[in-house]
Amino acid sequence: MRVVDQQASATPKRTTPAPRRGVGSLFAHHTHLFALTLSAGLLVADLLLLPGFGVTSQLAALAPLGIAAMASVPSIMSGRGGIDLSISPLMTLSGLLYATQLQPAGLGGYVALPLLMAAGALVGTVTGLLVVVGRLQPIVVTLAMFFVVTGLDLKLSPSPTTISGTWMAGFAGSMGGPVPGGLVALAVPVALWLVVTRLTTYGGLLRSVGGNDVTAFTSGVPVGTVRVLAYALGGAMAAVGGLVLIGLASTAEAGTSTAYTLIAIAAVALGGLPLQGGGGGMANALAGAAAIYLLQSLLGALQVPQTWLQMIYGVLLIGAVLFGALTARTPKEGR
Repeated sequence: MRVVDQQASATPKRTTPAPRRGVGSLFAHHTHLFALTLSAGLLVADLLLLPGFGVTSQLAALAPLGIAAMASVPSIMSGRGGIDLSISPLMTLSGLLYATQLQPAGLGGYVALPLLMAAGALVGTVTGLLVVVGRLQPIVVTLAMFFVVTGLDLKLSPSPTTISGTWMAGFAGSMGGPVPGGLVALAVPVALWLVVTRLTTYGGLLRSVGGNDVTAFTSGVPVGTVRVLAYALGGAMAAVGGLVLIGLASTAEAGTSTAYTLIAIAAVALGGLPLQGGGGGMANALAGAAAIYLLQSLLGALQVPQTWLQMIYGVLLIGAVLFGALTARTPKEGR
């Protein structure tokens, strides 16, 4: 026995080498990289085909889509299929409230921003309460809110309302300096997200609820409150998008209520945000929105008929989903 023990102790132990992280593993851990890489390639193509591709104007045009995508993130991260279909009409509602209520009342300056964000958060809170307290499917509740808010938009302004000489015109250019207005508009929801998720424990709670709400509940996490706050946070972000819309067009109209409903969800999905909840963040939404916007610019430069756009979006999304599914398996296979 001693001889065997000595031989066993003398035999060096073989250690399994740590798996190397390849490209697939990198994309699996950073789900926004696919859309980011796609955006980089599309940007190069746009710069080559569009000589007048200005940074300021392009960021201004990208801002509404980017904000709509970012506003969709919190509810999706909260789990239970929390895709908020009311984001687009809520953006329009924000612009109409400014044009028909705040500006005539002498509140047309910067003070309008927090007021409209509070109004958007209130609408989002109502949506979240219907989901949580009523124990209803988010897709049904948000679809109902889509119709309700669209009706409010039509009630506030049956015909377009023209806005002139306001500070929001800076969103289409610069906000008094070298910083593009579109970049400032995109930075507001990002800043709100960072404050809420980095300076408080809410970010970790949201991920735990979206990942497994049963486990989170048994751990003492207030699941219902976290979900309601997610919808409220998305509503506040959407309100910023409403100001950008009327800043670009100098007009507030109910016809834009449905403009970003589906394309914002497409941007989030293309950006690699897990639609089952619990993961991702603003980077996914921004990368996906940039990819879709740059693709639109490229197809316009190539004079591709509008009838092909929807099919191209669908094929691109299918490819992104398949790529995400393949890369998601990579870390597991390497273990």
